[in-house]
Amino acid sequence: MIDEKDQRRYALAISGGVCEVCGAPLRDGQPQGAHRIGNTQANRAKYGDMVIDHPFNIGYTCSLNCNAALDISKNPAACIQLCKRIYTREASKYEGKK
Repeated sequence: MIDEKDQRRYALAISGGVCEVCGAPLRDGQPQGAHRIGNTQANRAKYGDMVIDHPFNIGYTCSLNCNAALDISKNPAACIQLCKRIYTREASKYEGKK
């Protein structure tokens, strides 16, 4: 499992230096790591630690408003699509191994 610092580095790297919601430039000290599926006890019970802690579940935003806008927790279809993307990536690590 990736630690929190590595999660945030990965998310910042793939953001291209801009907020994933509004496109505003991210400045040092301002960016916020945001969970697409919220990091709550209920979501951890429902989706598991692997999904909640996965780098695909972390995005970078410029403000609390954009952080809230990135949250897909109340959209079951979006959550399922993200889980599928995560499970596909994780399964690909084991393809061809016996």
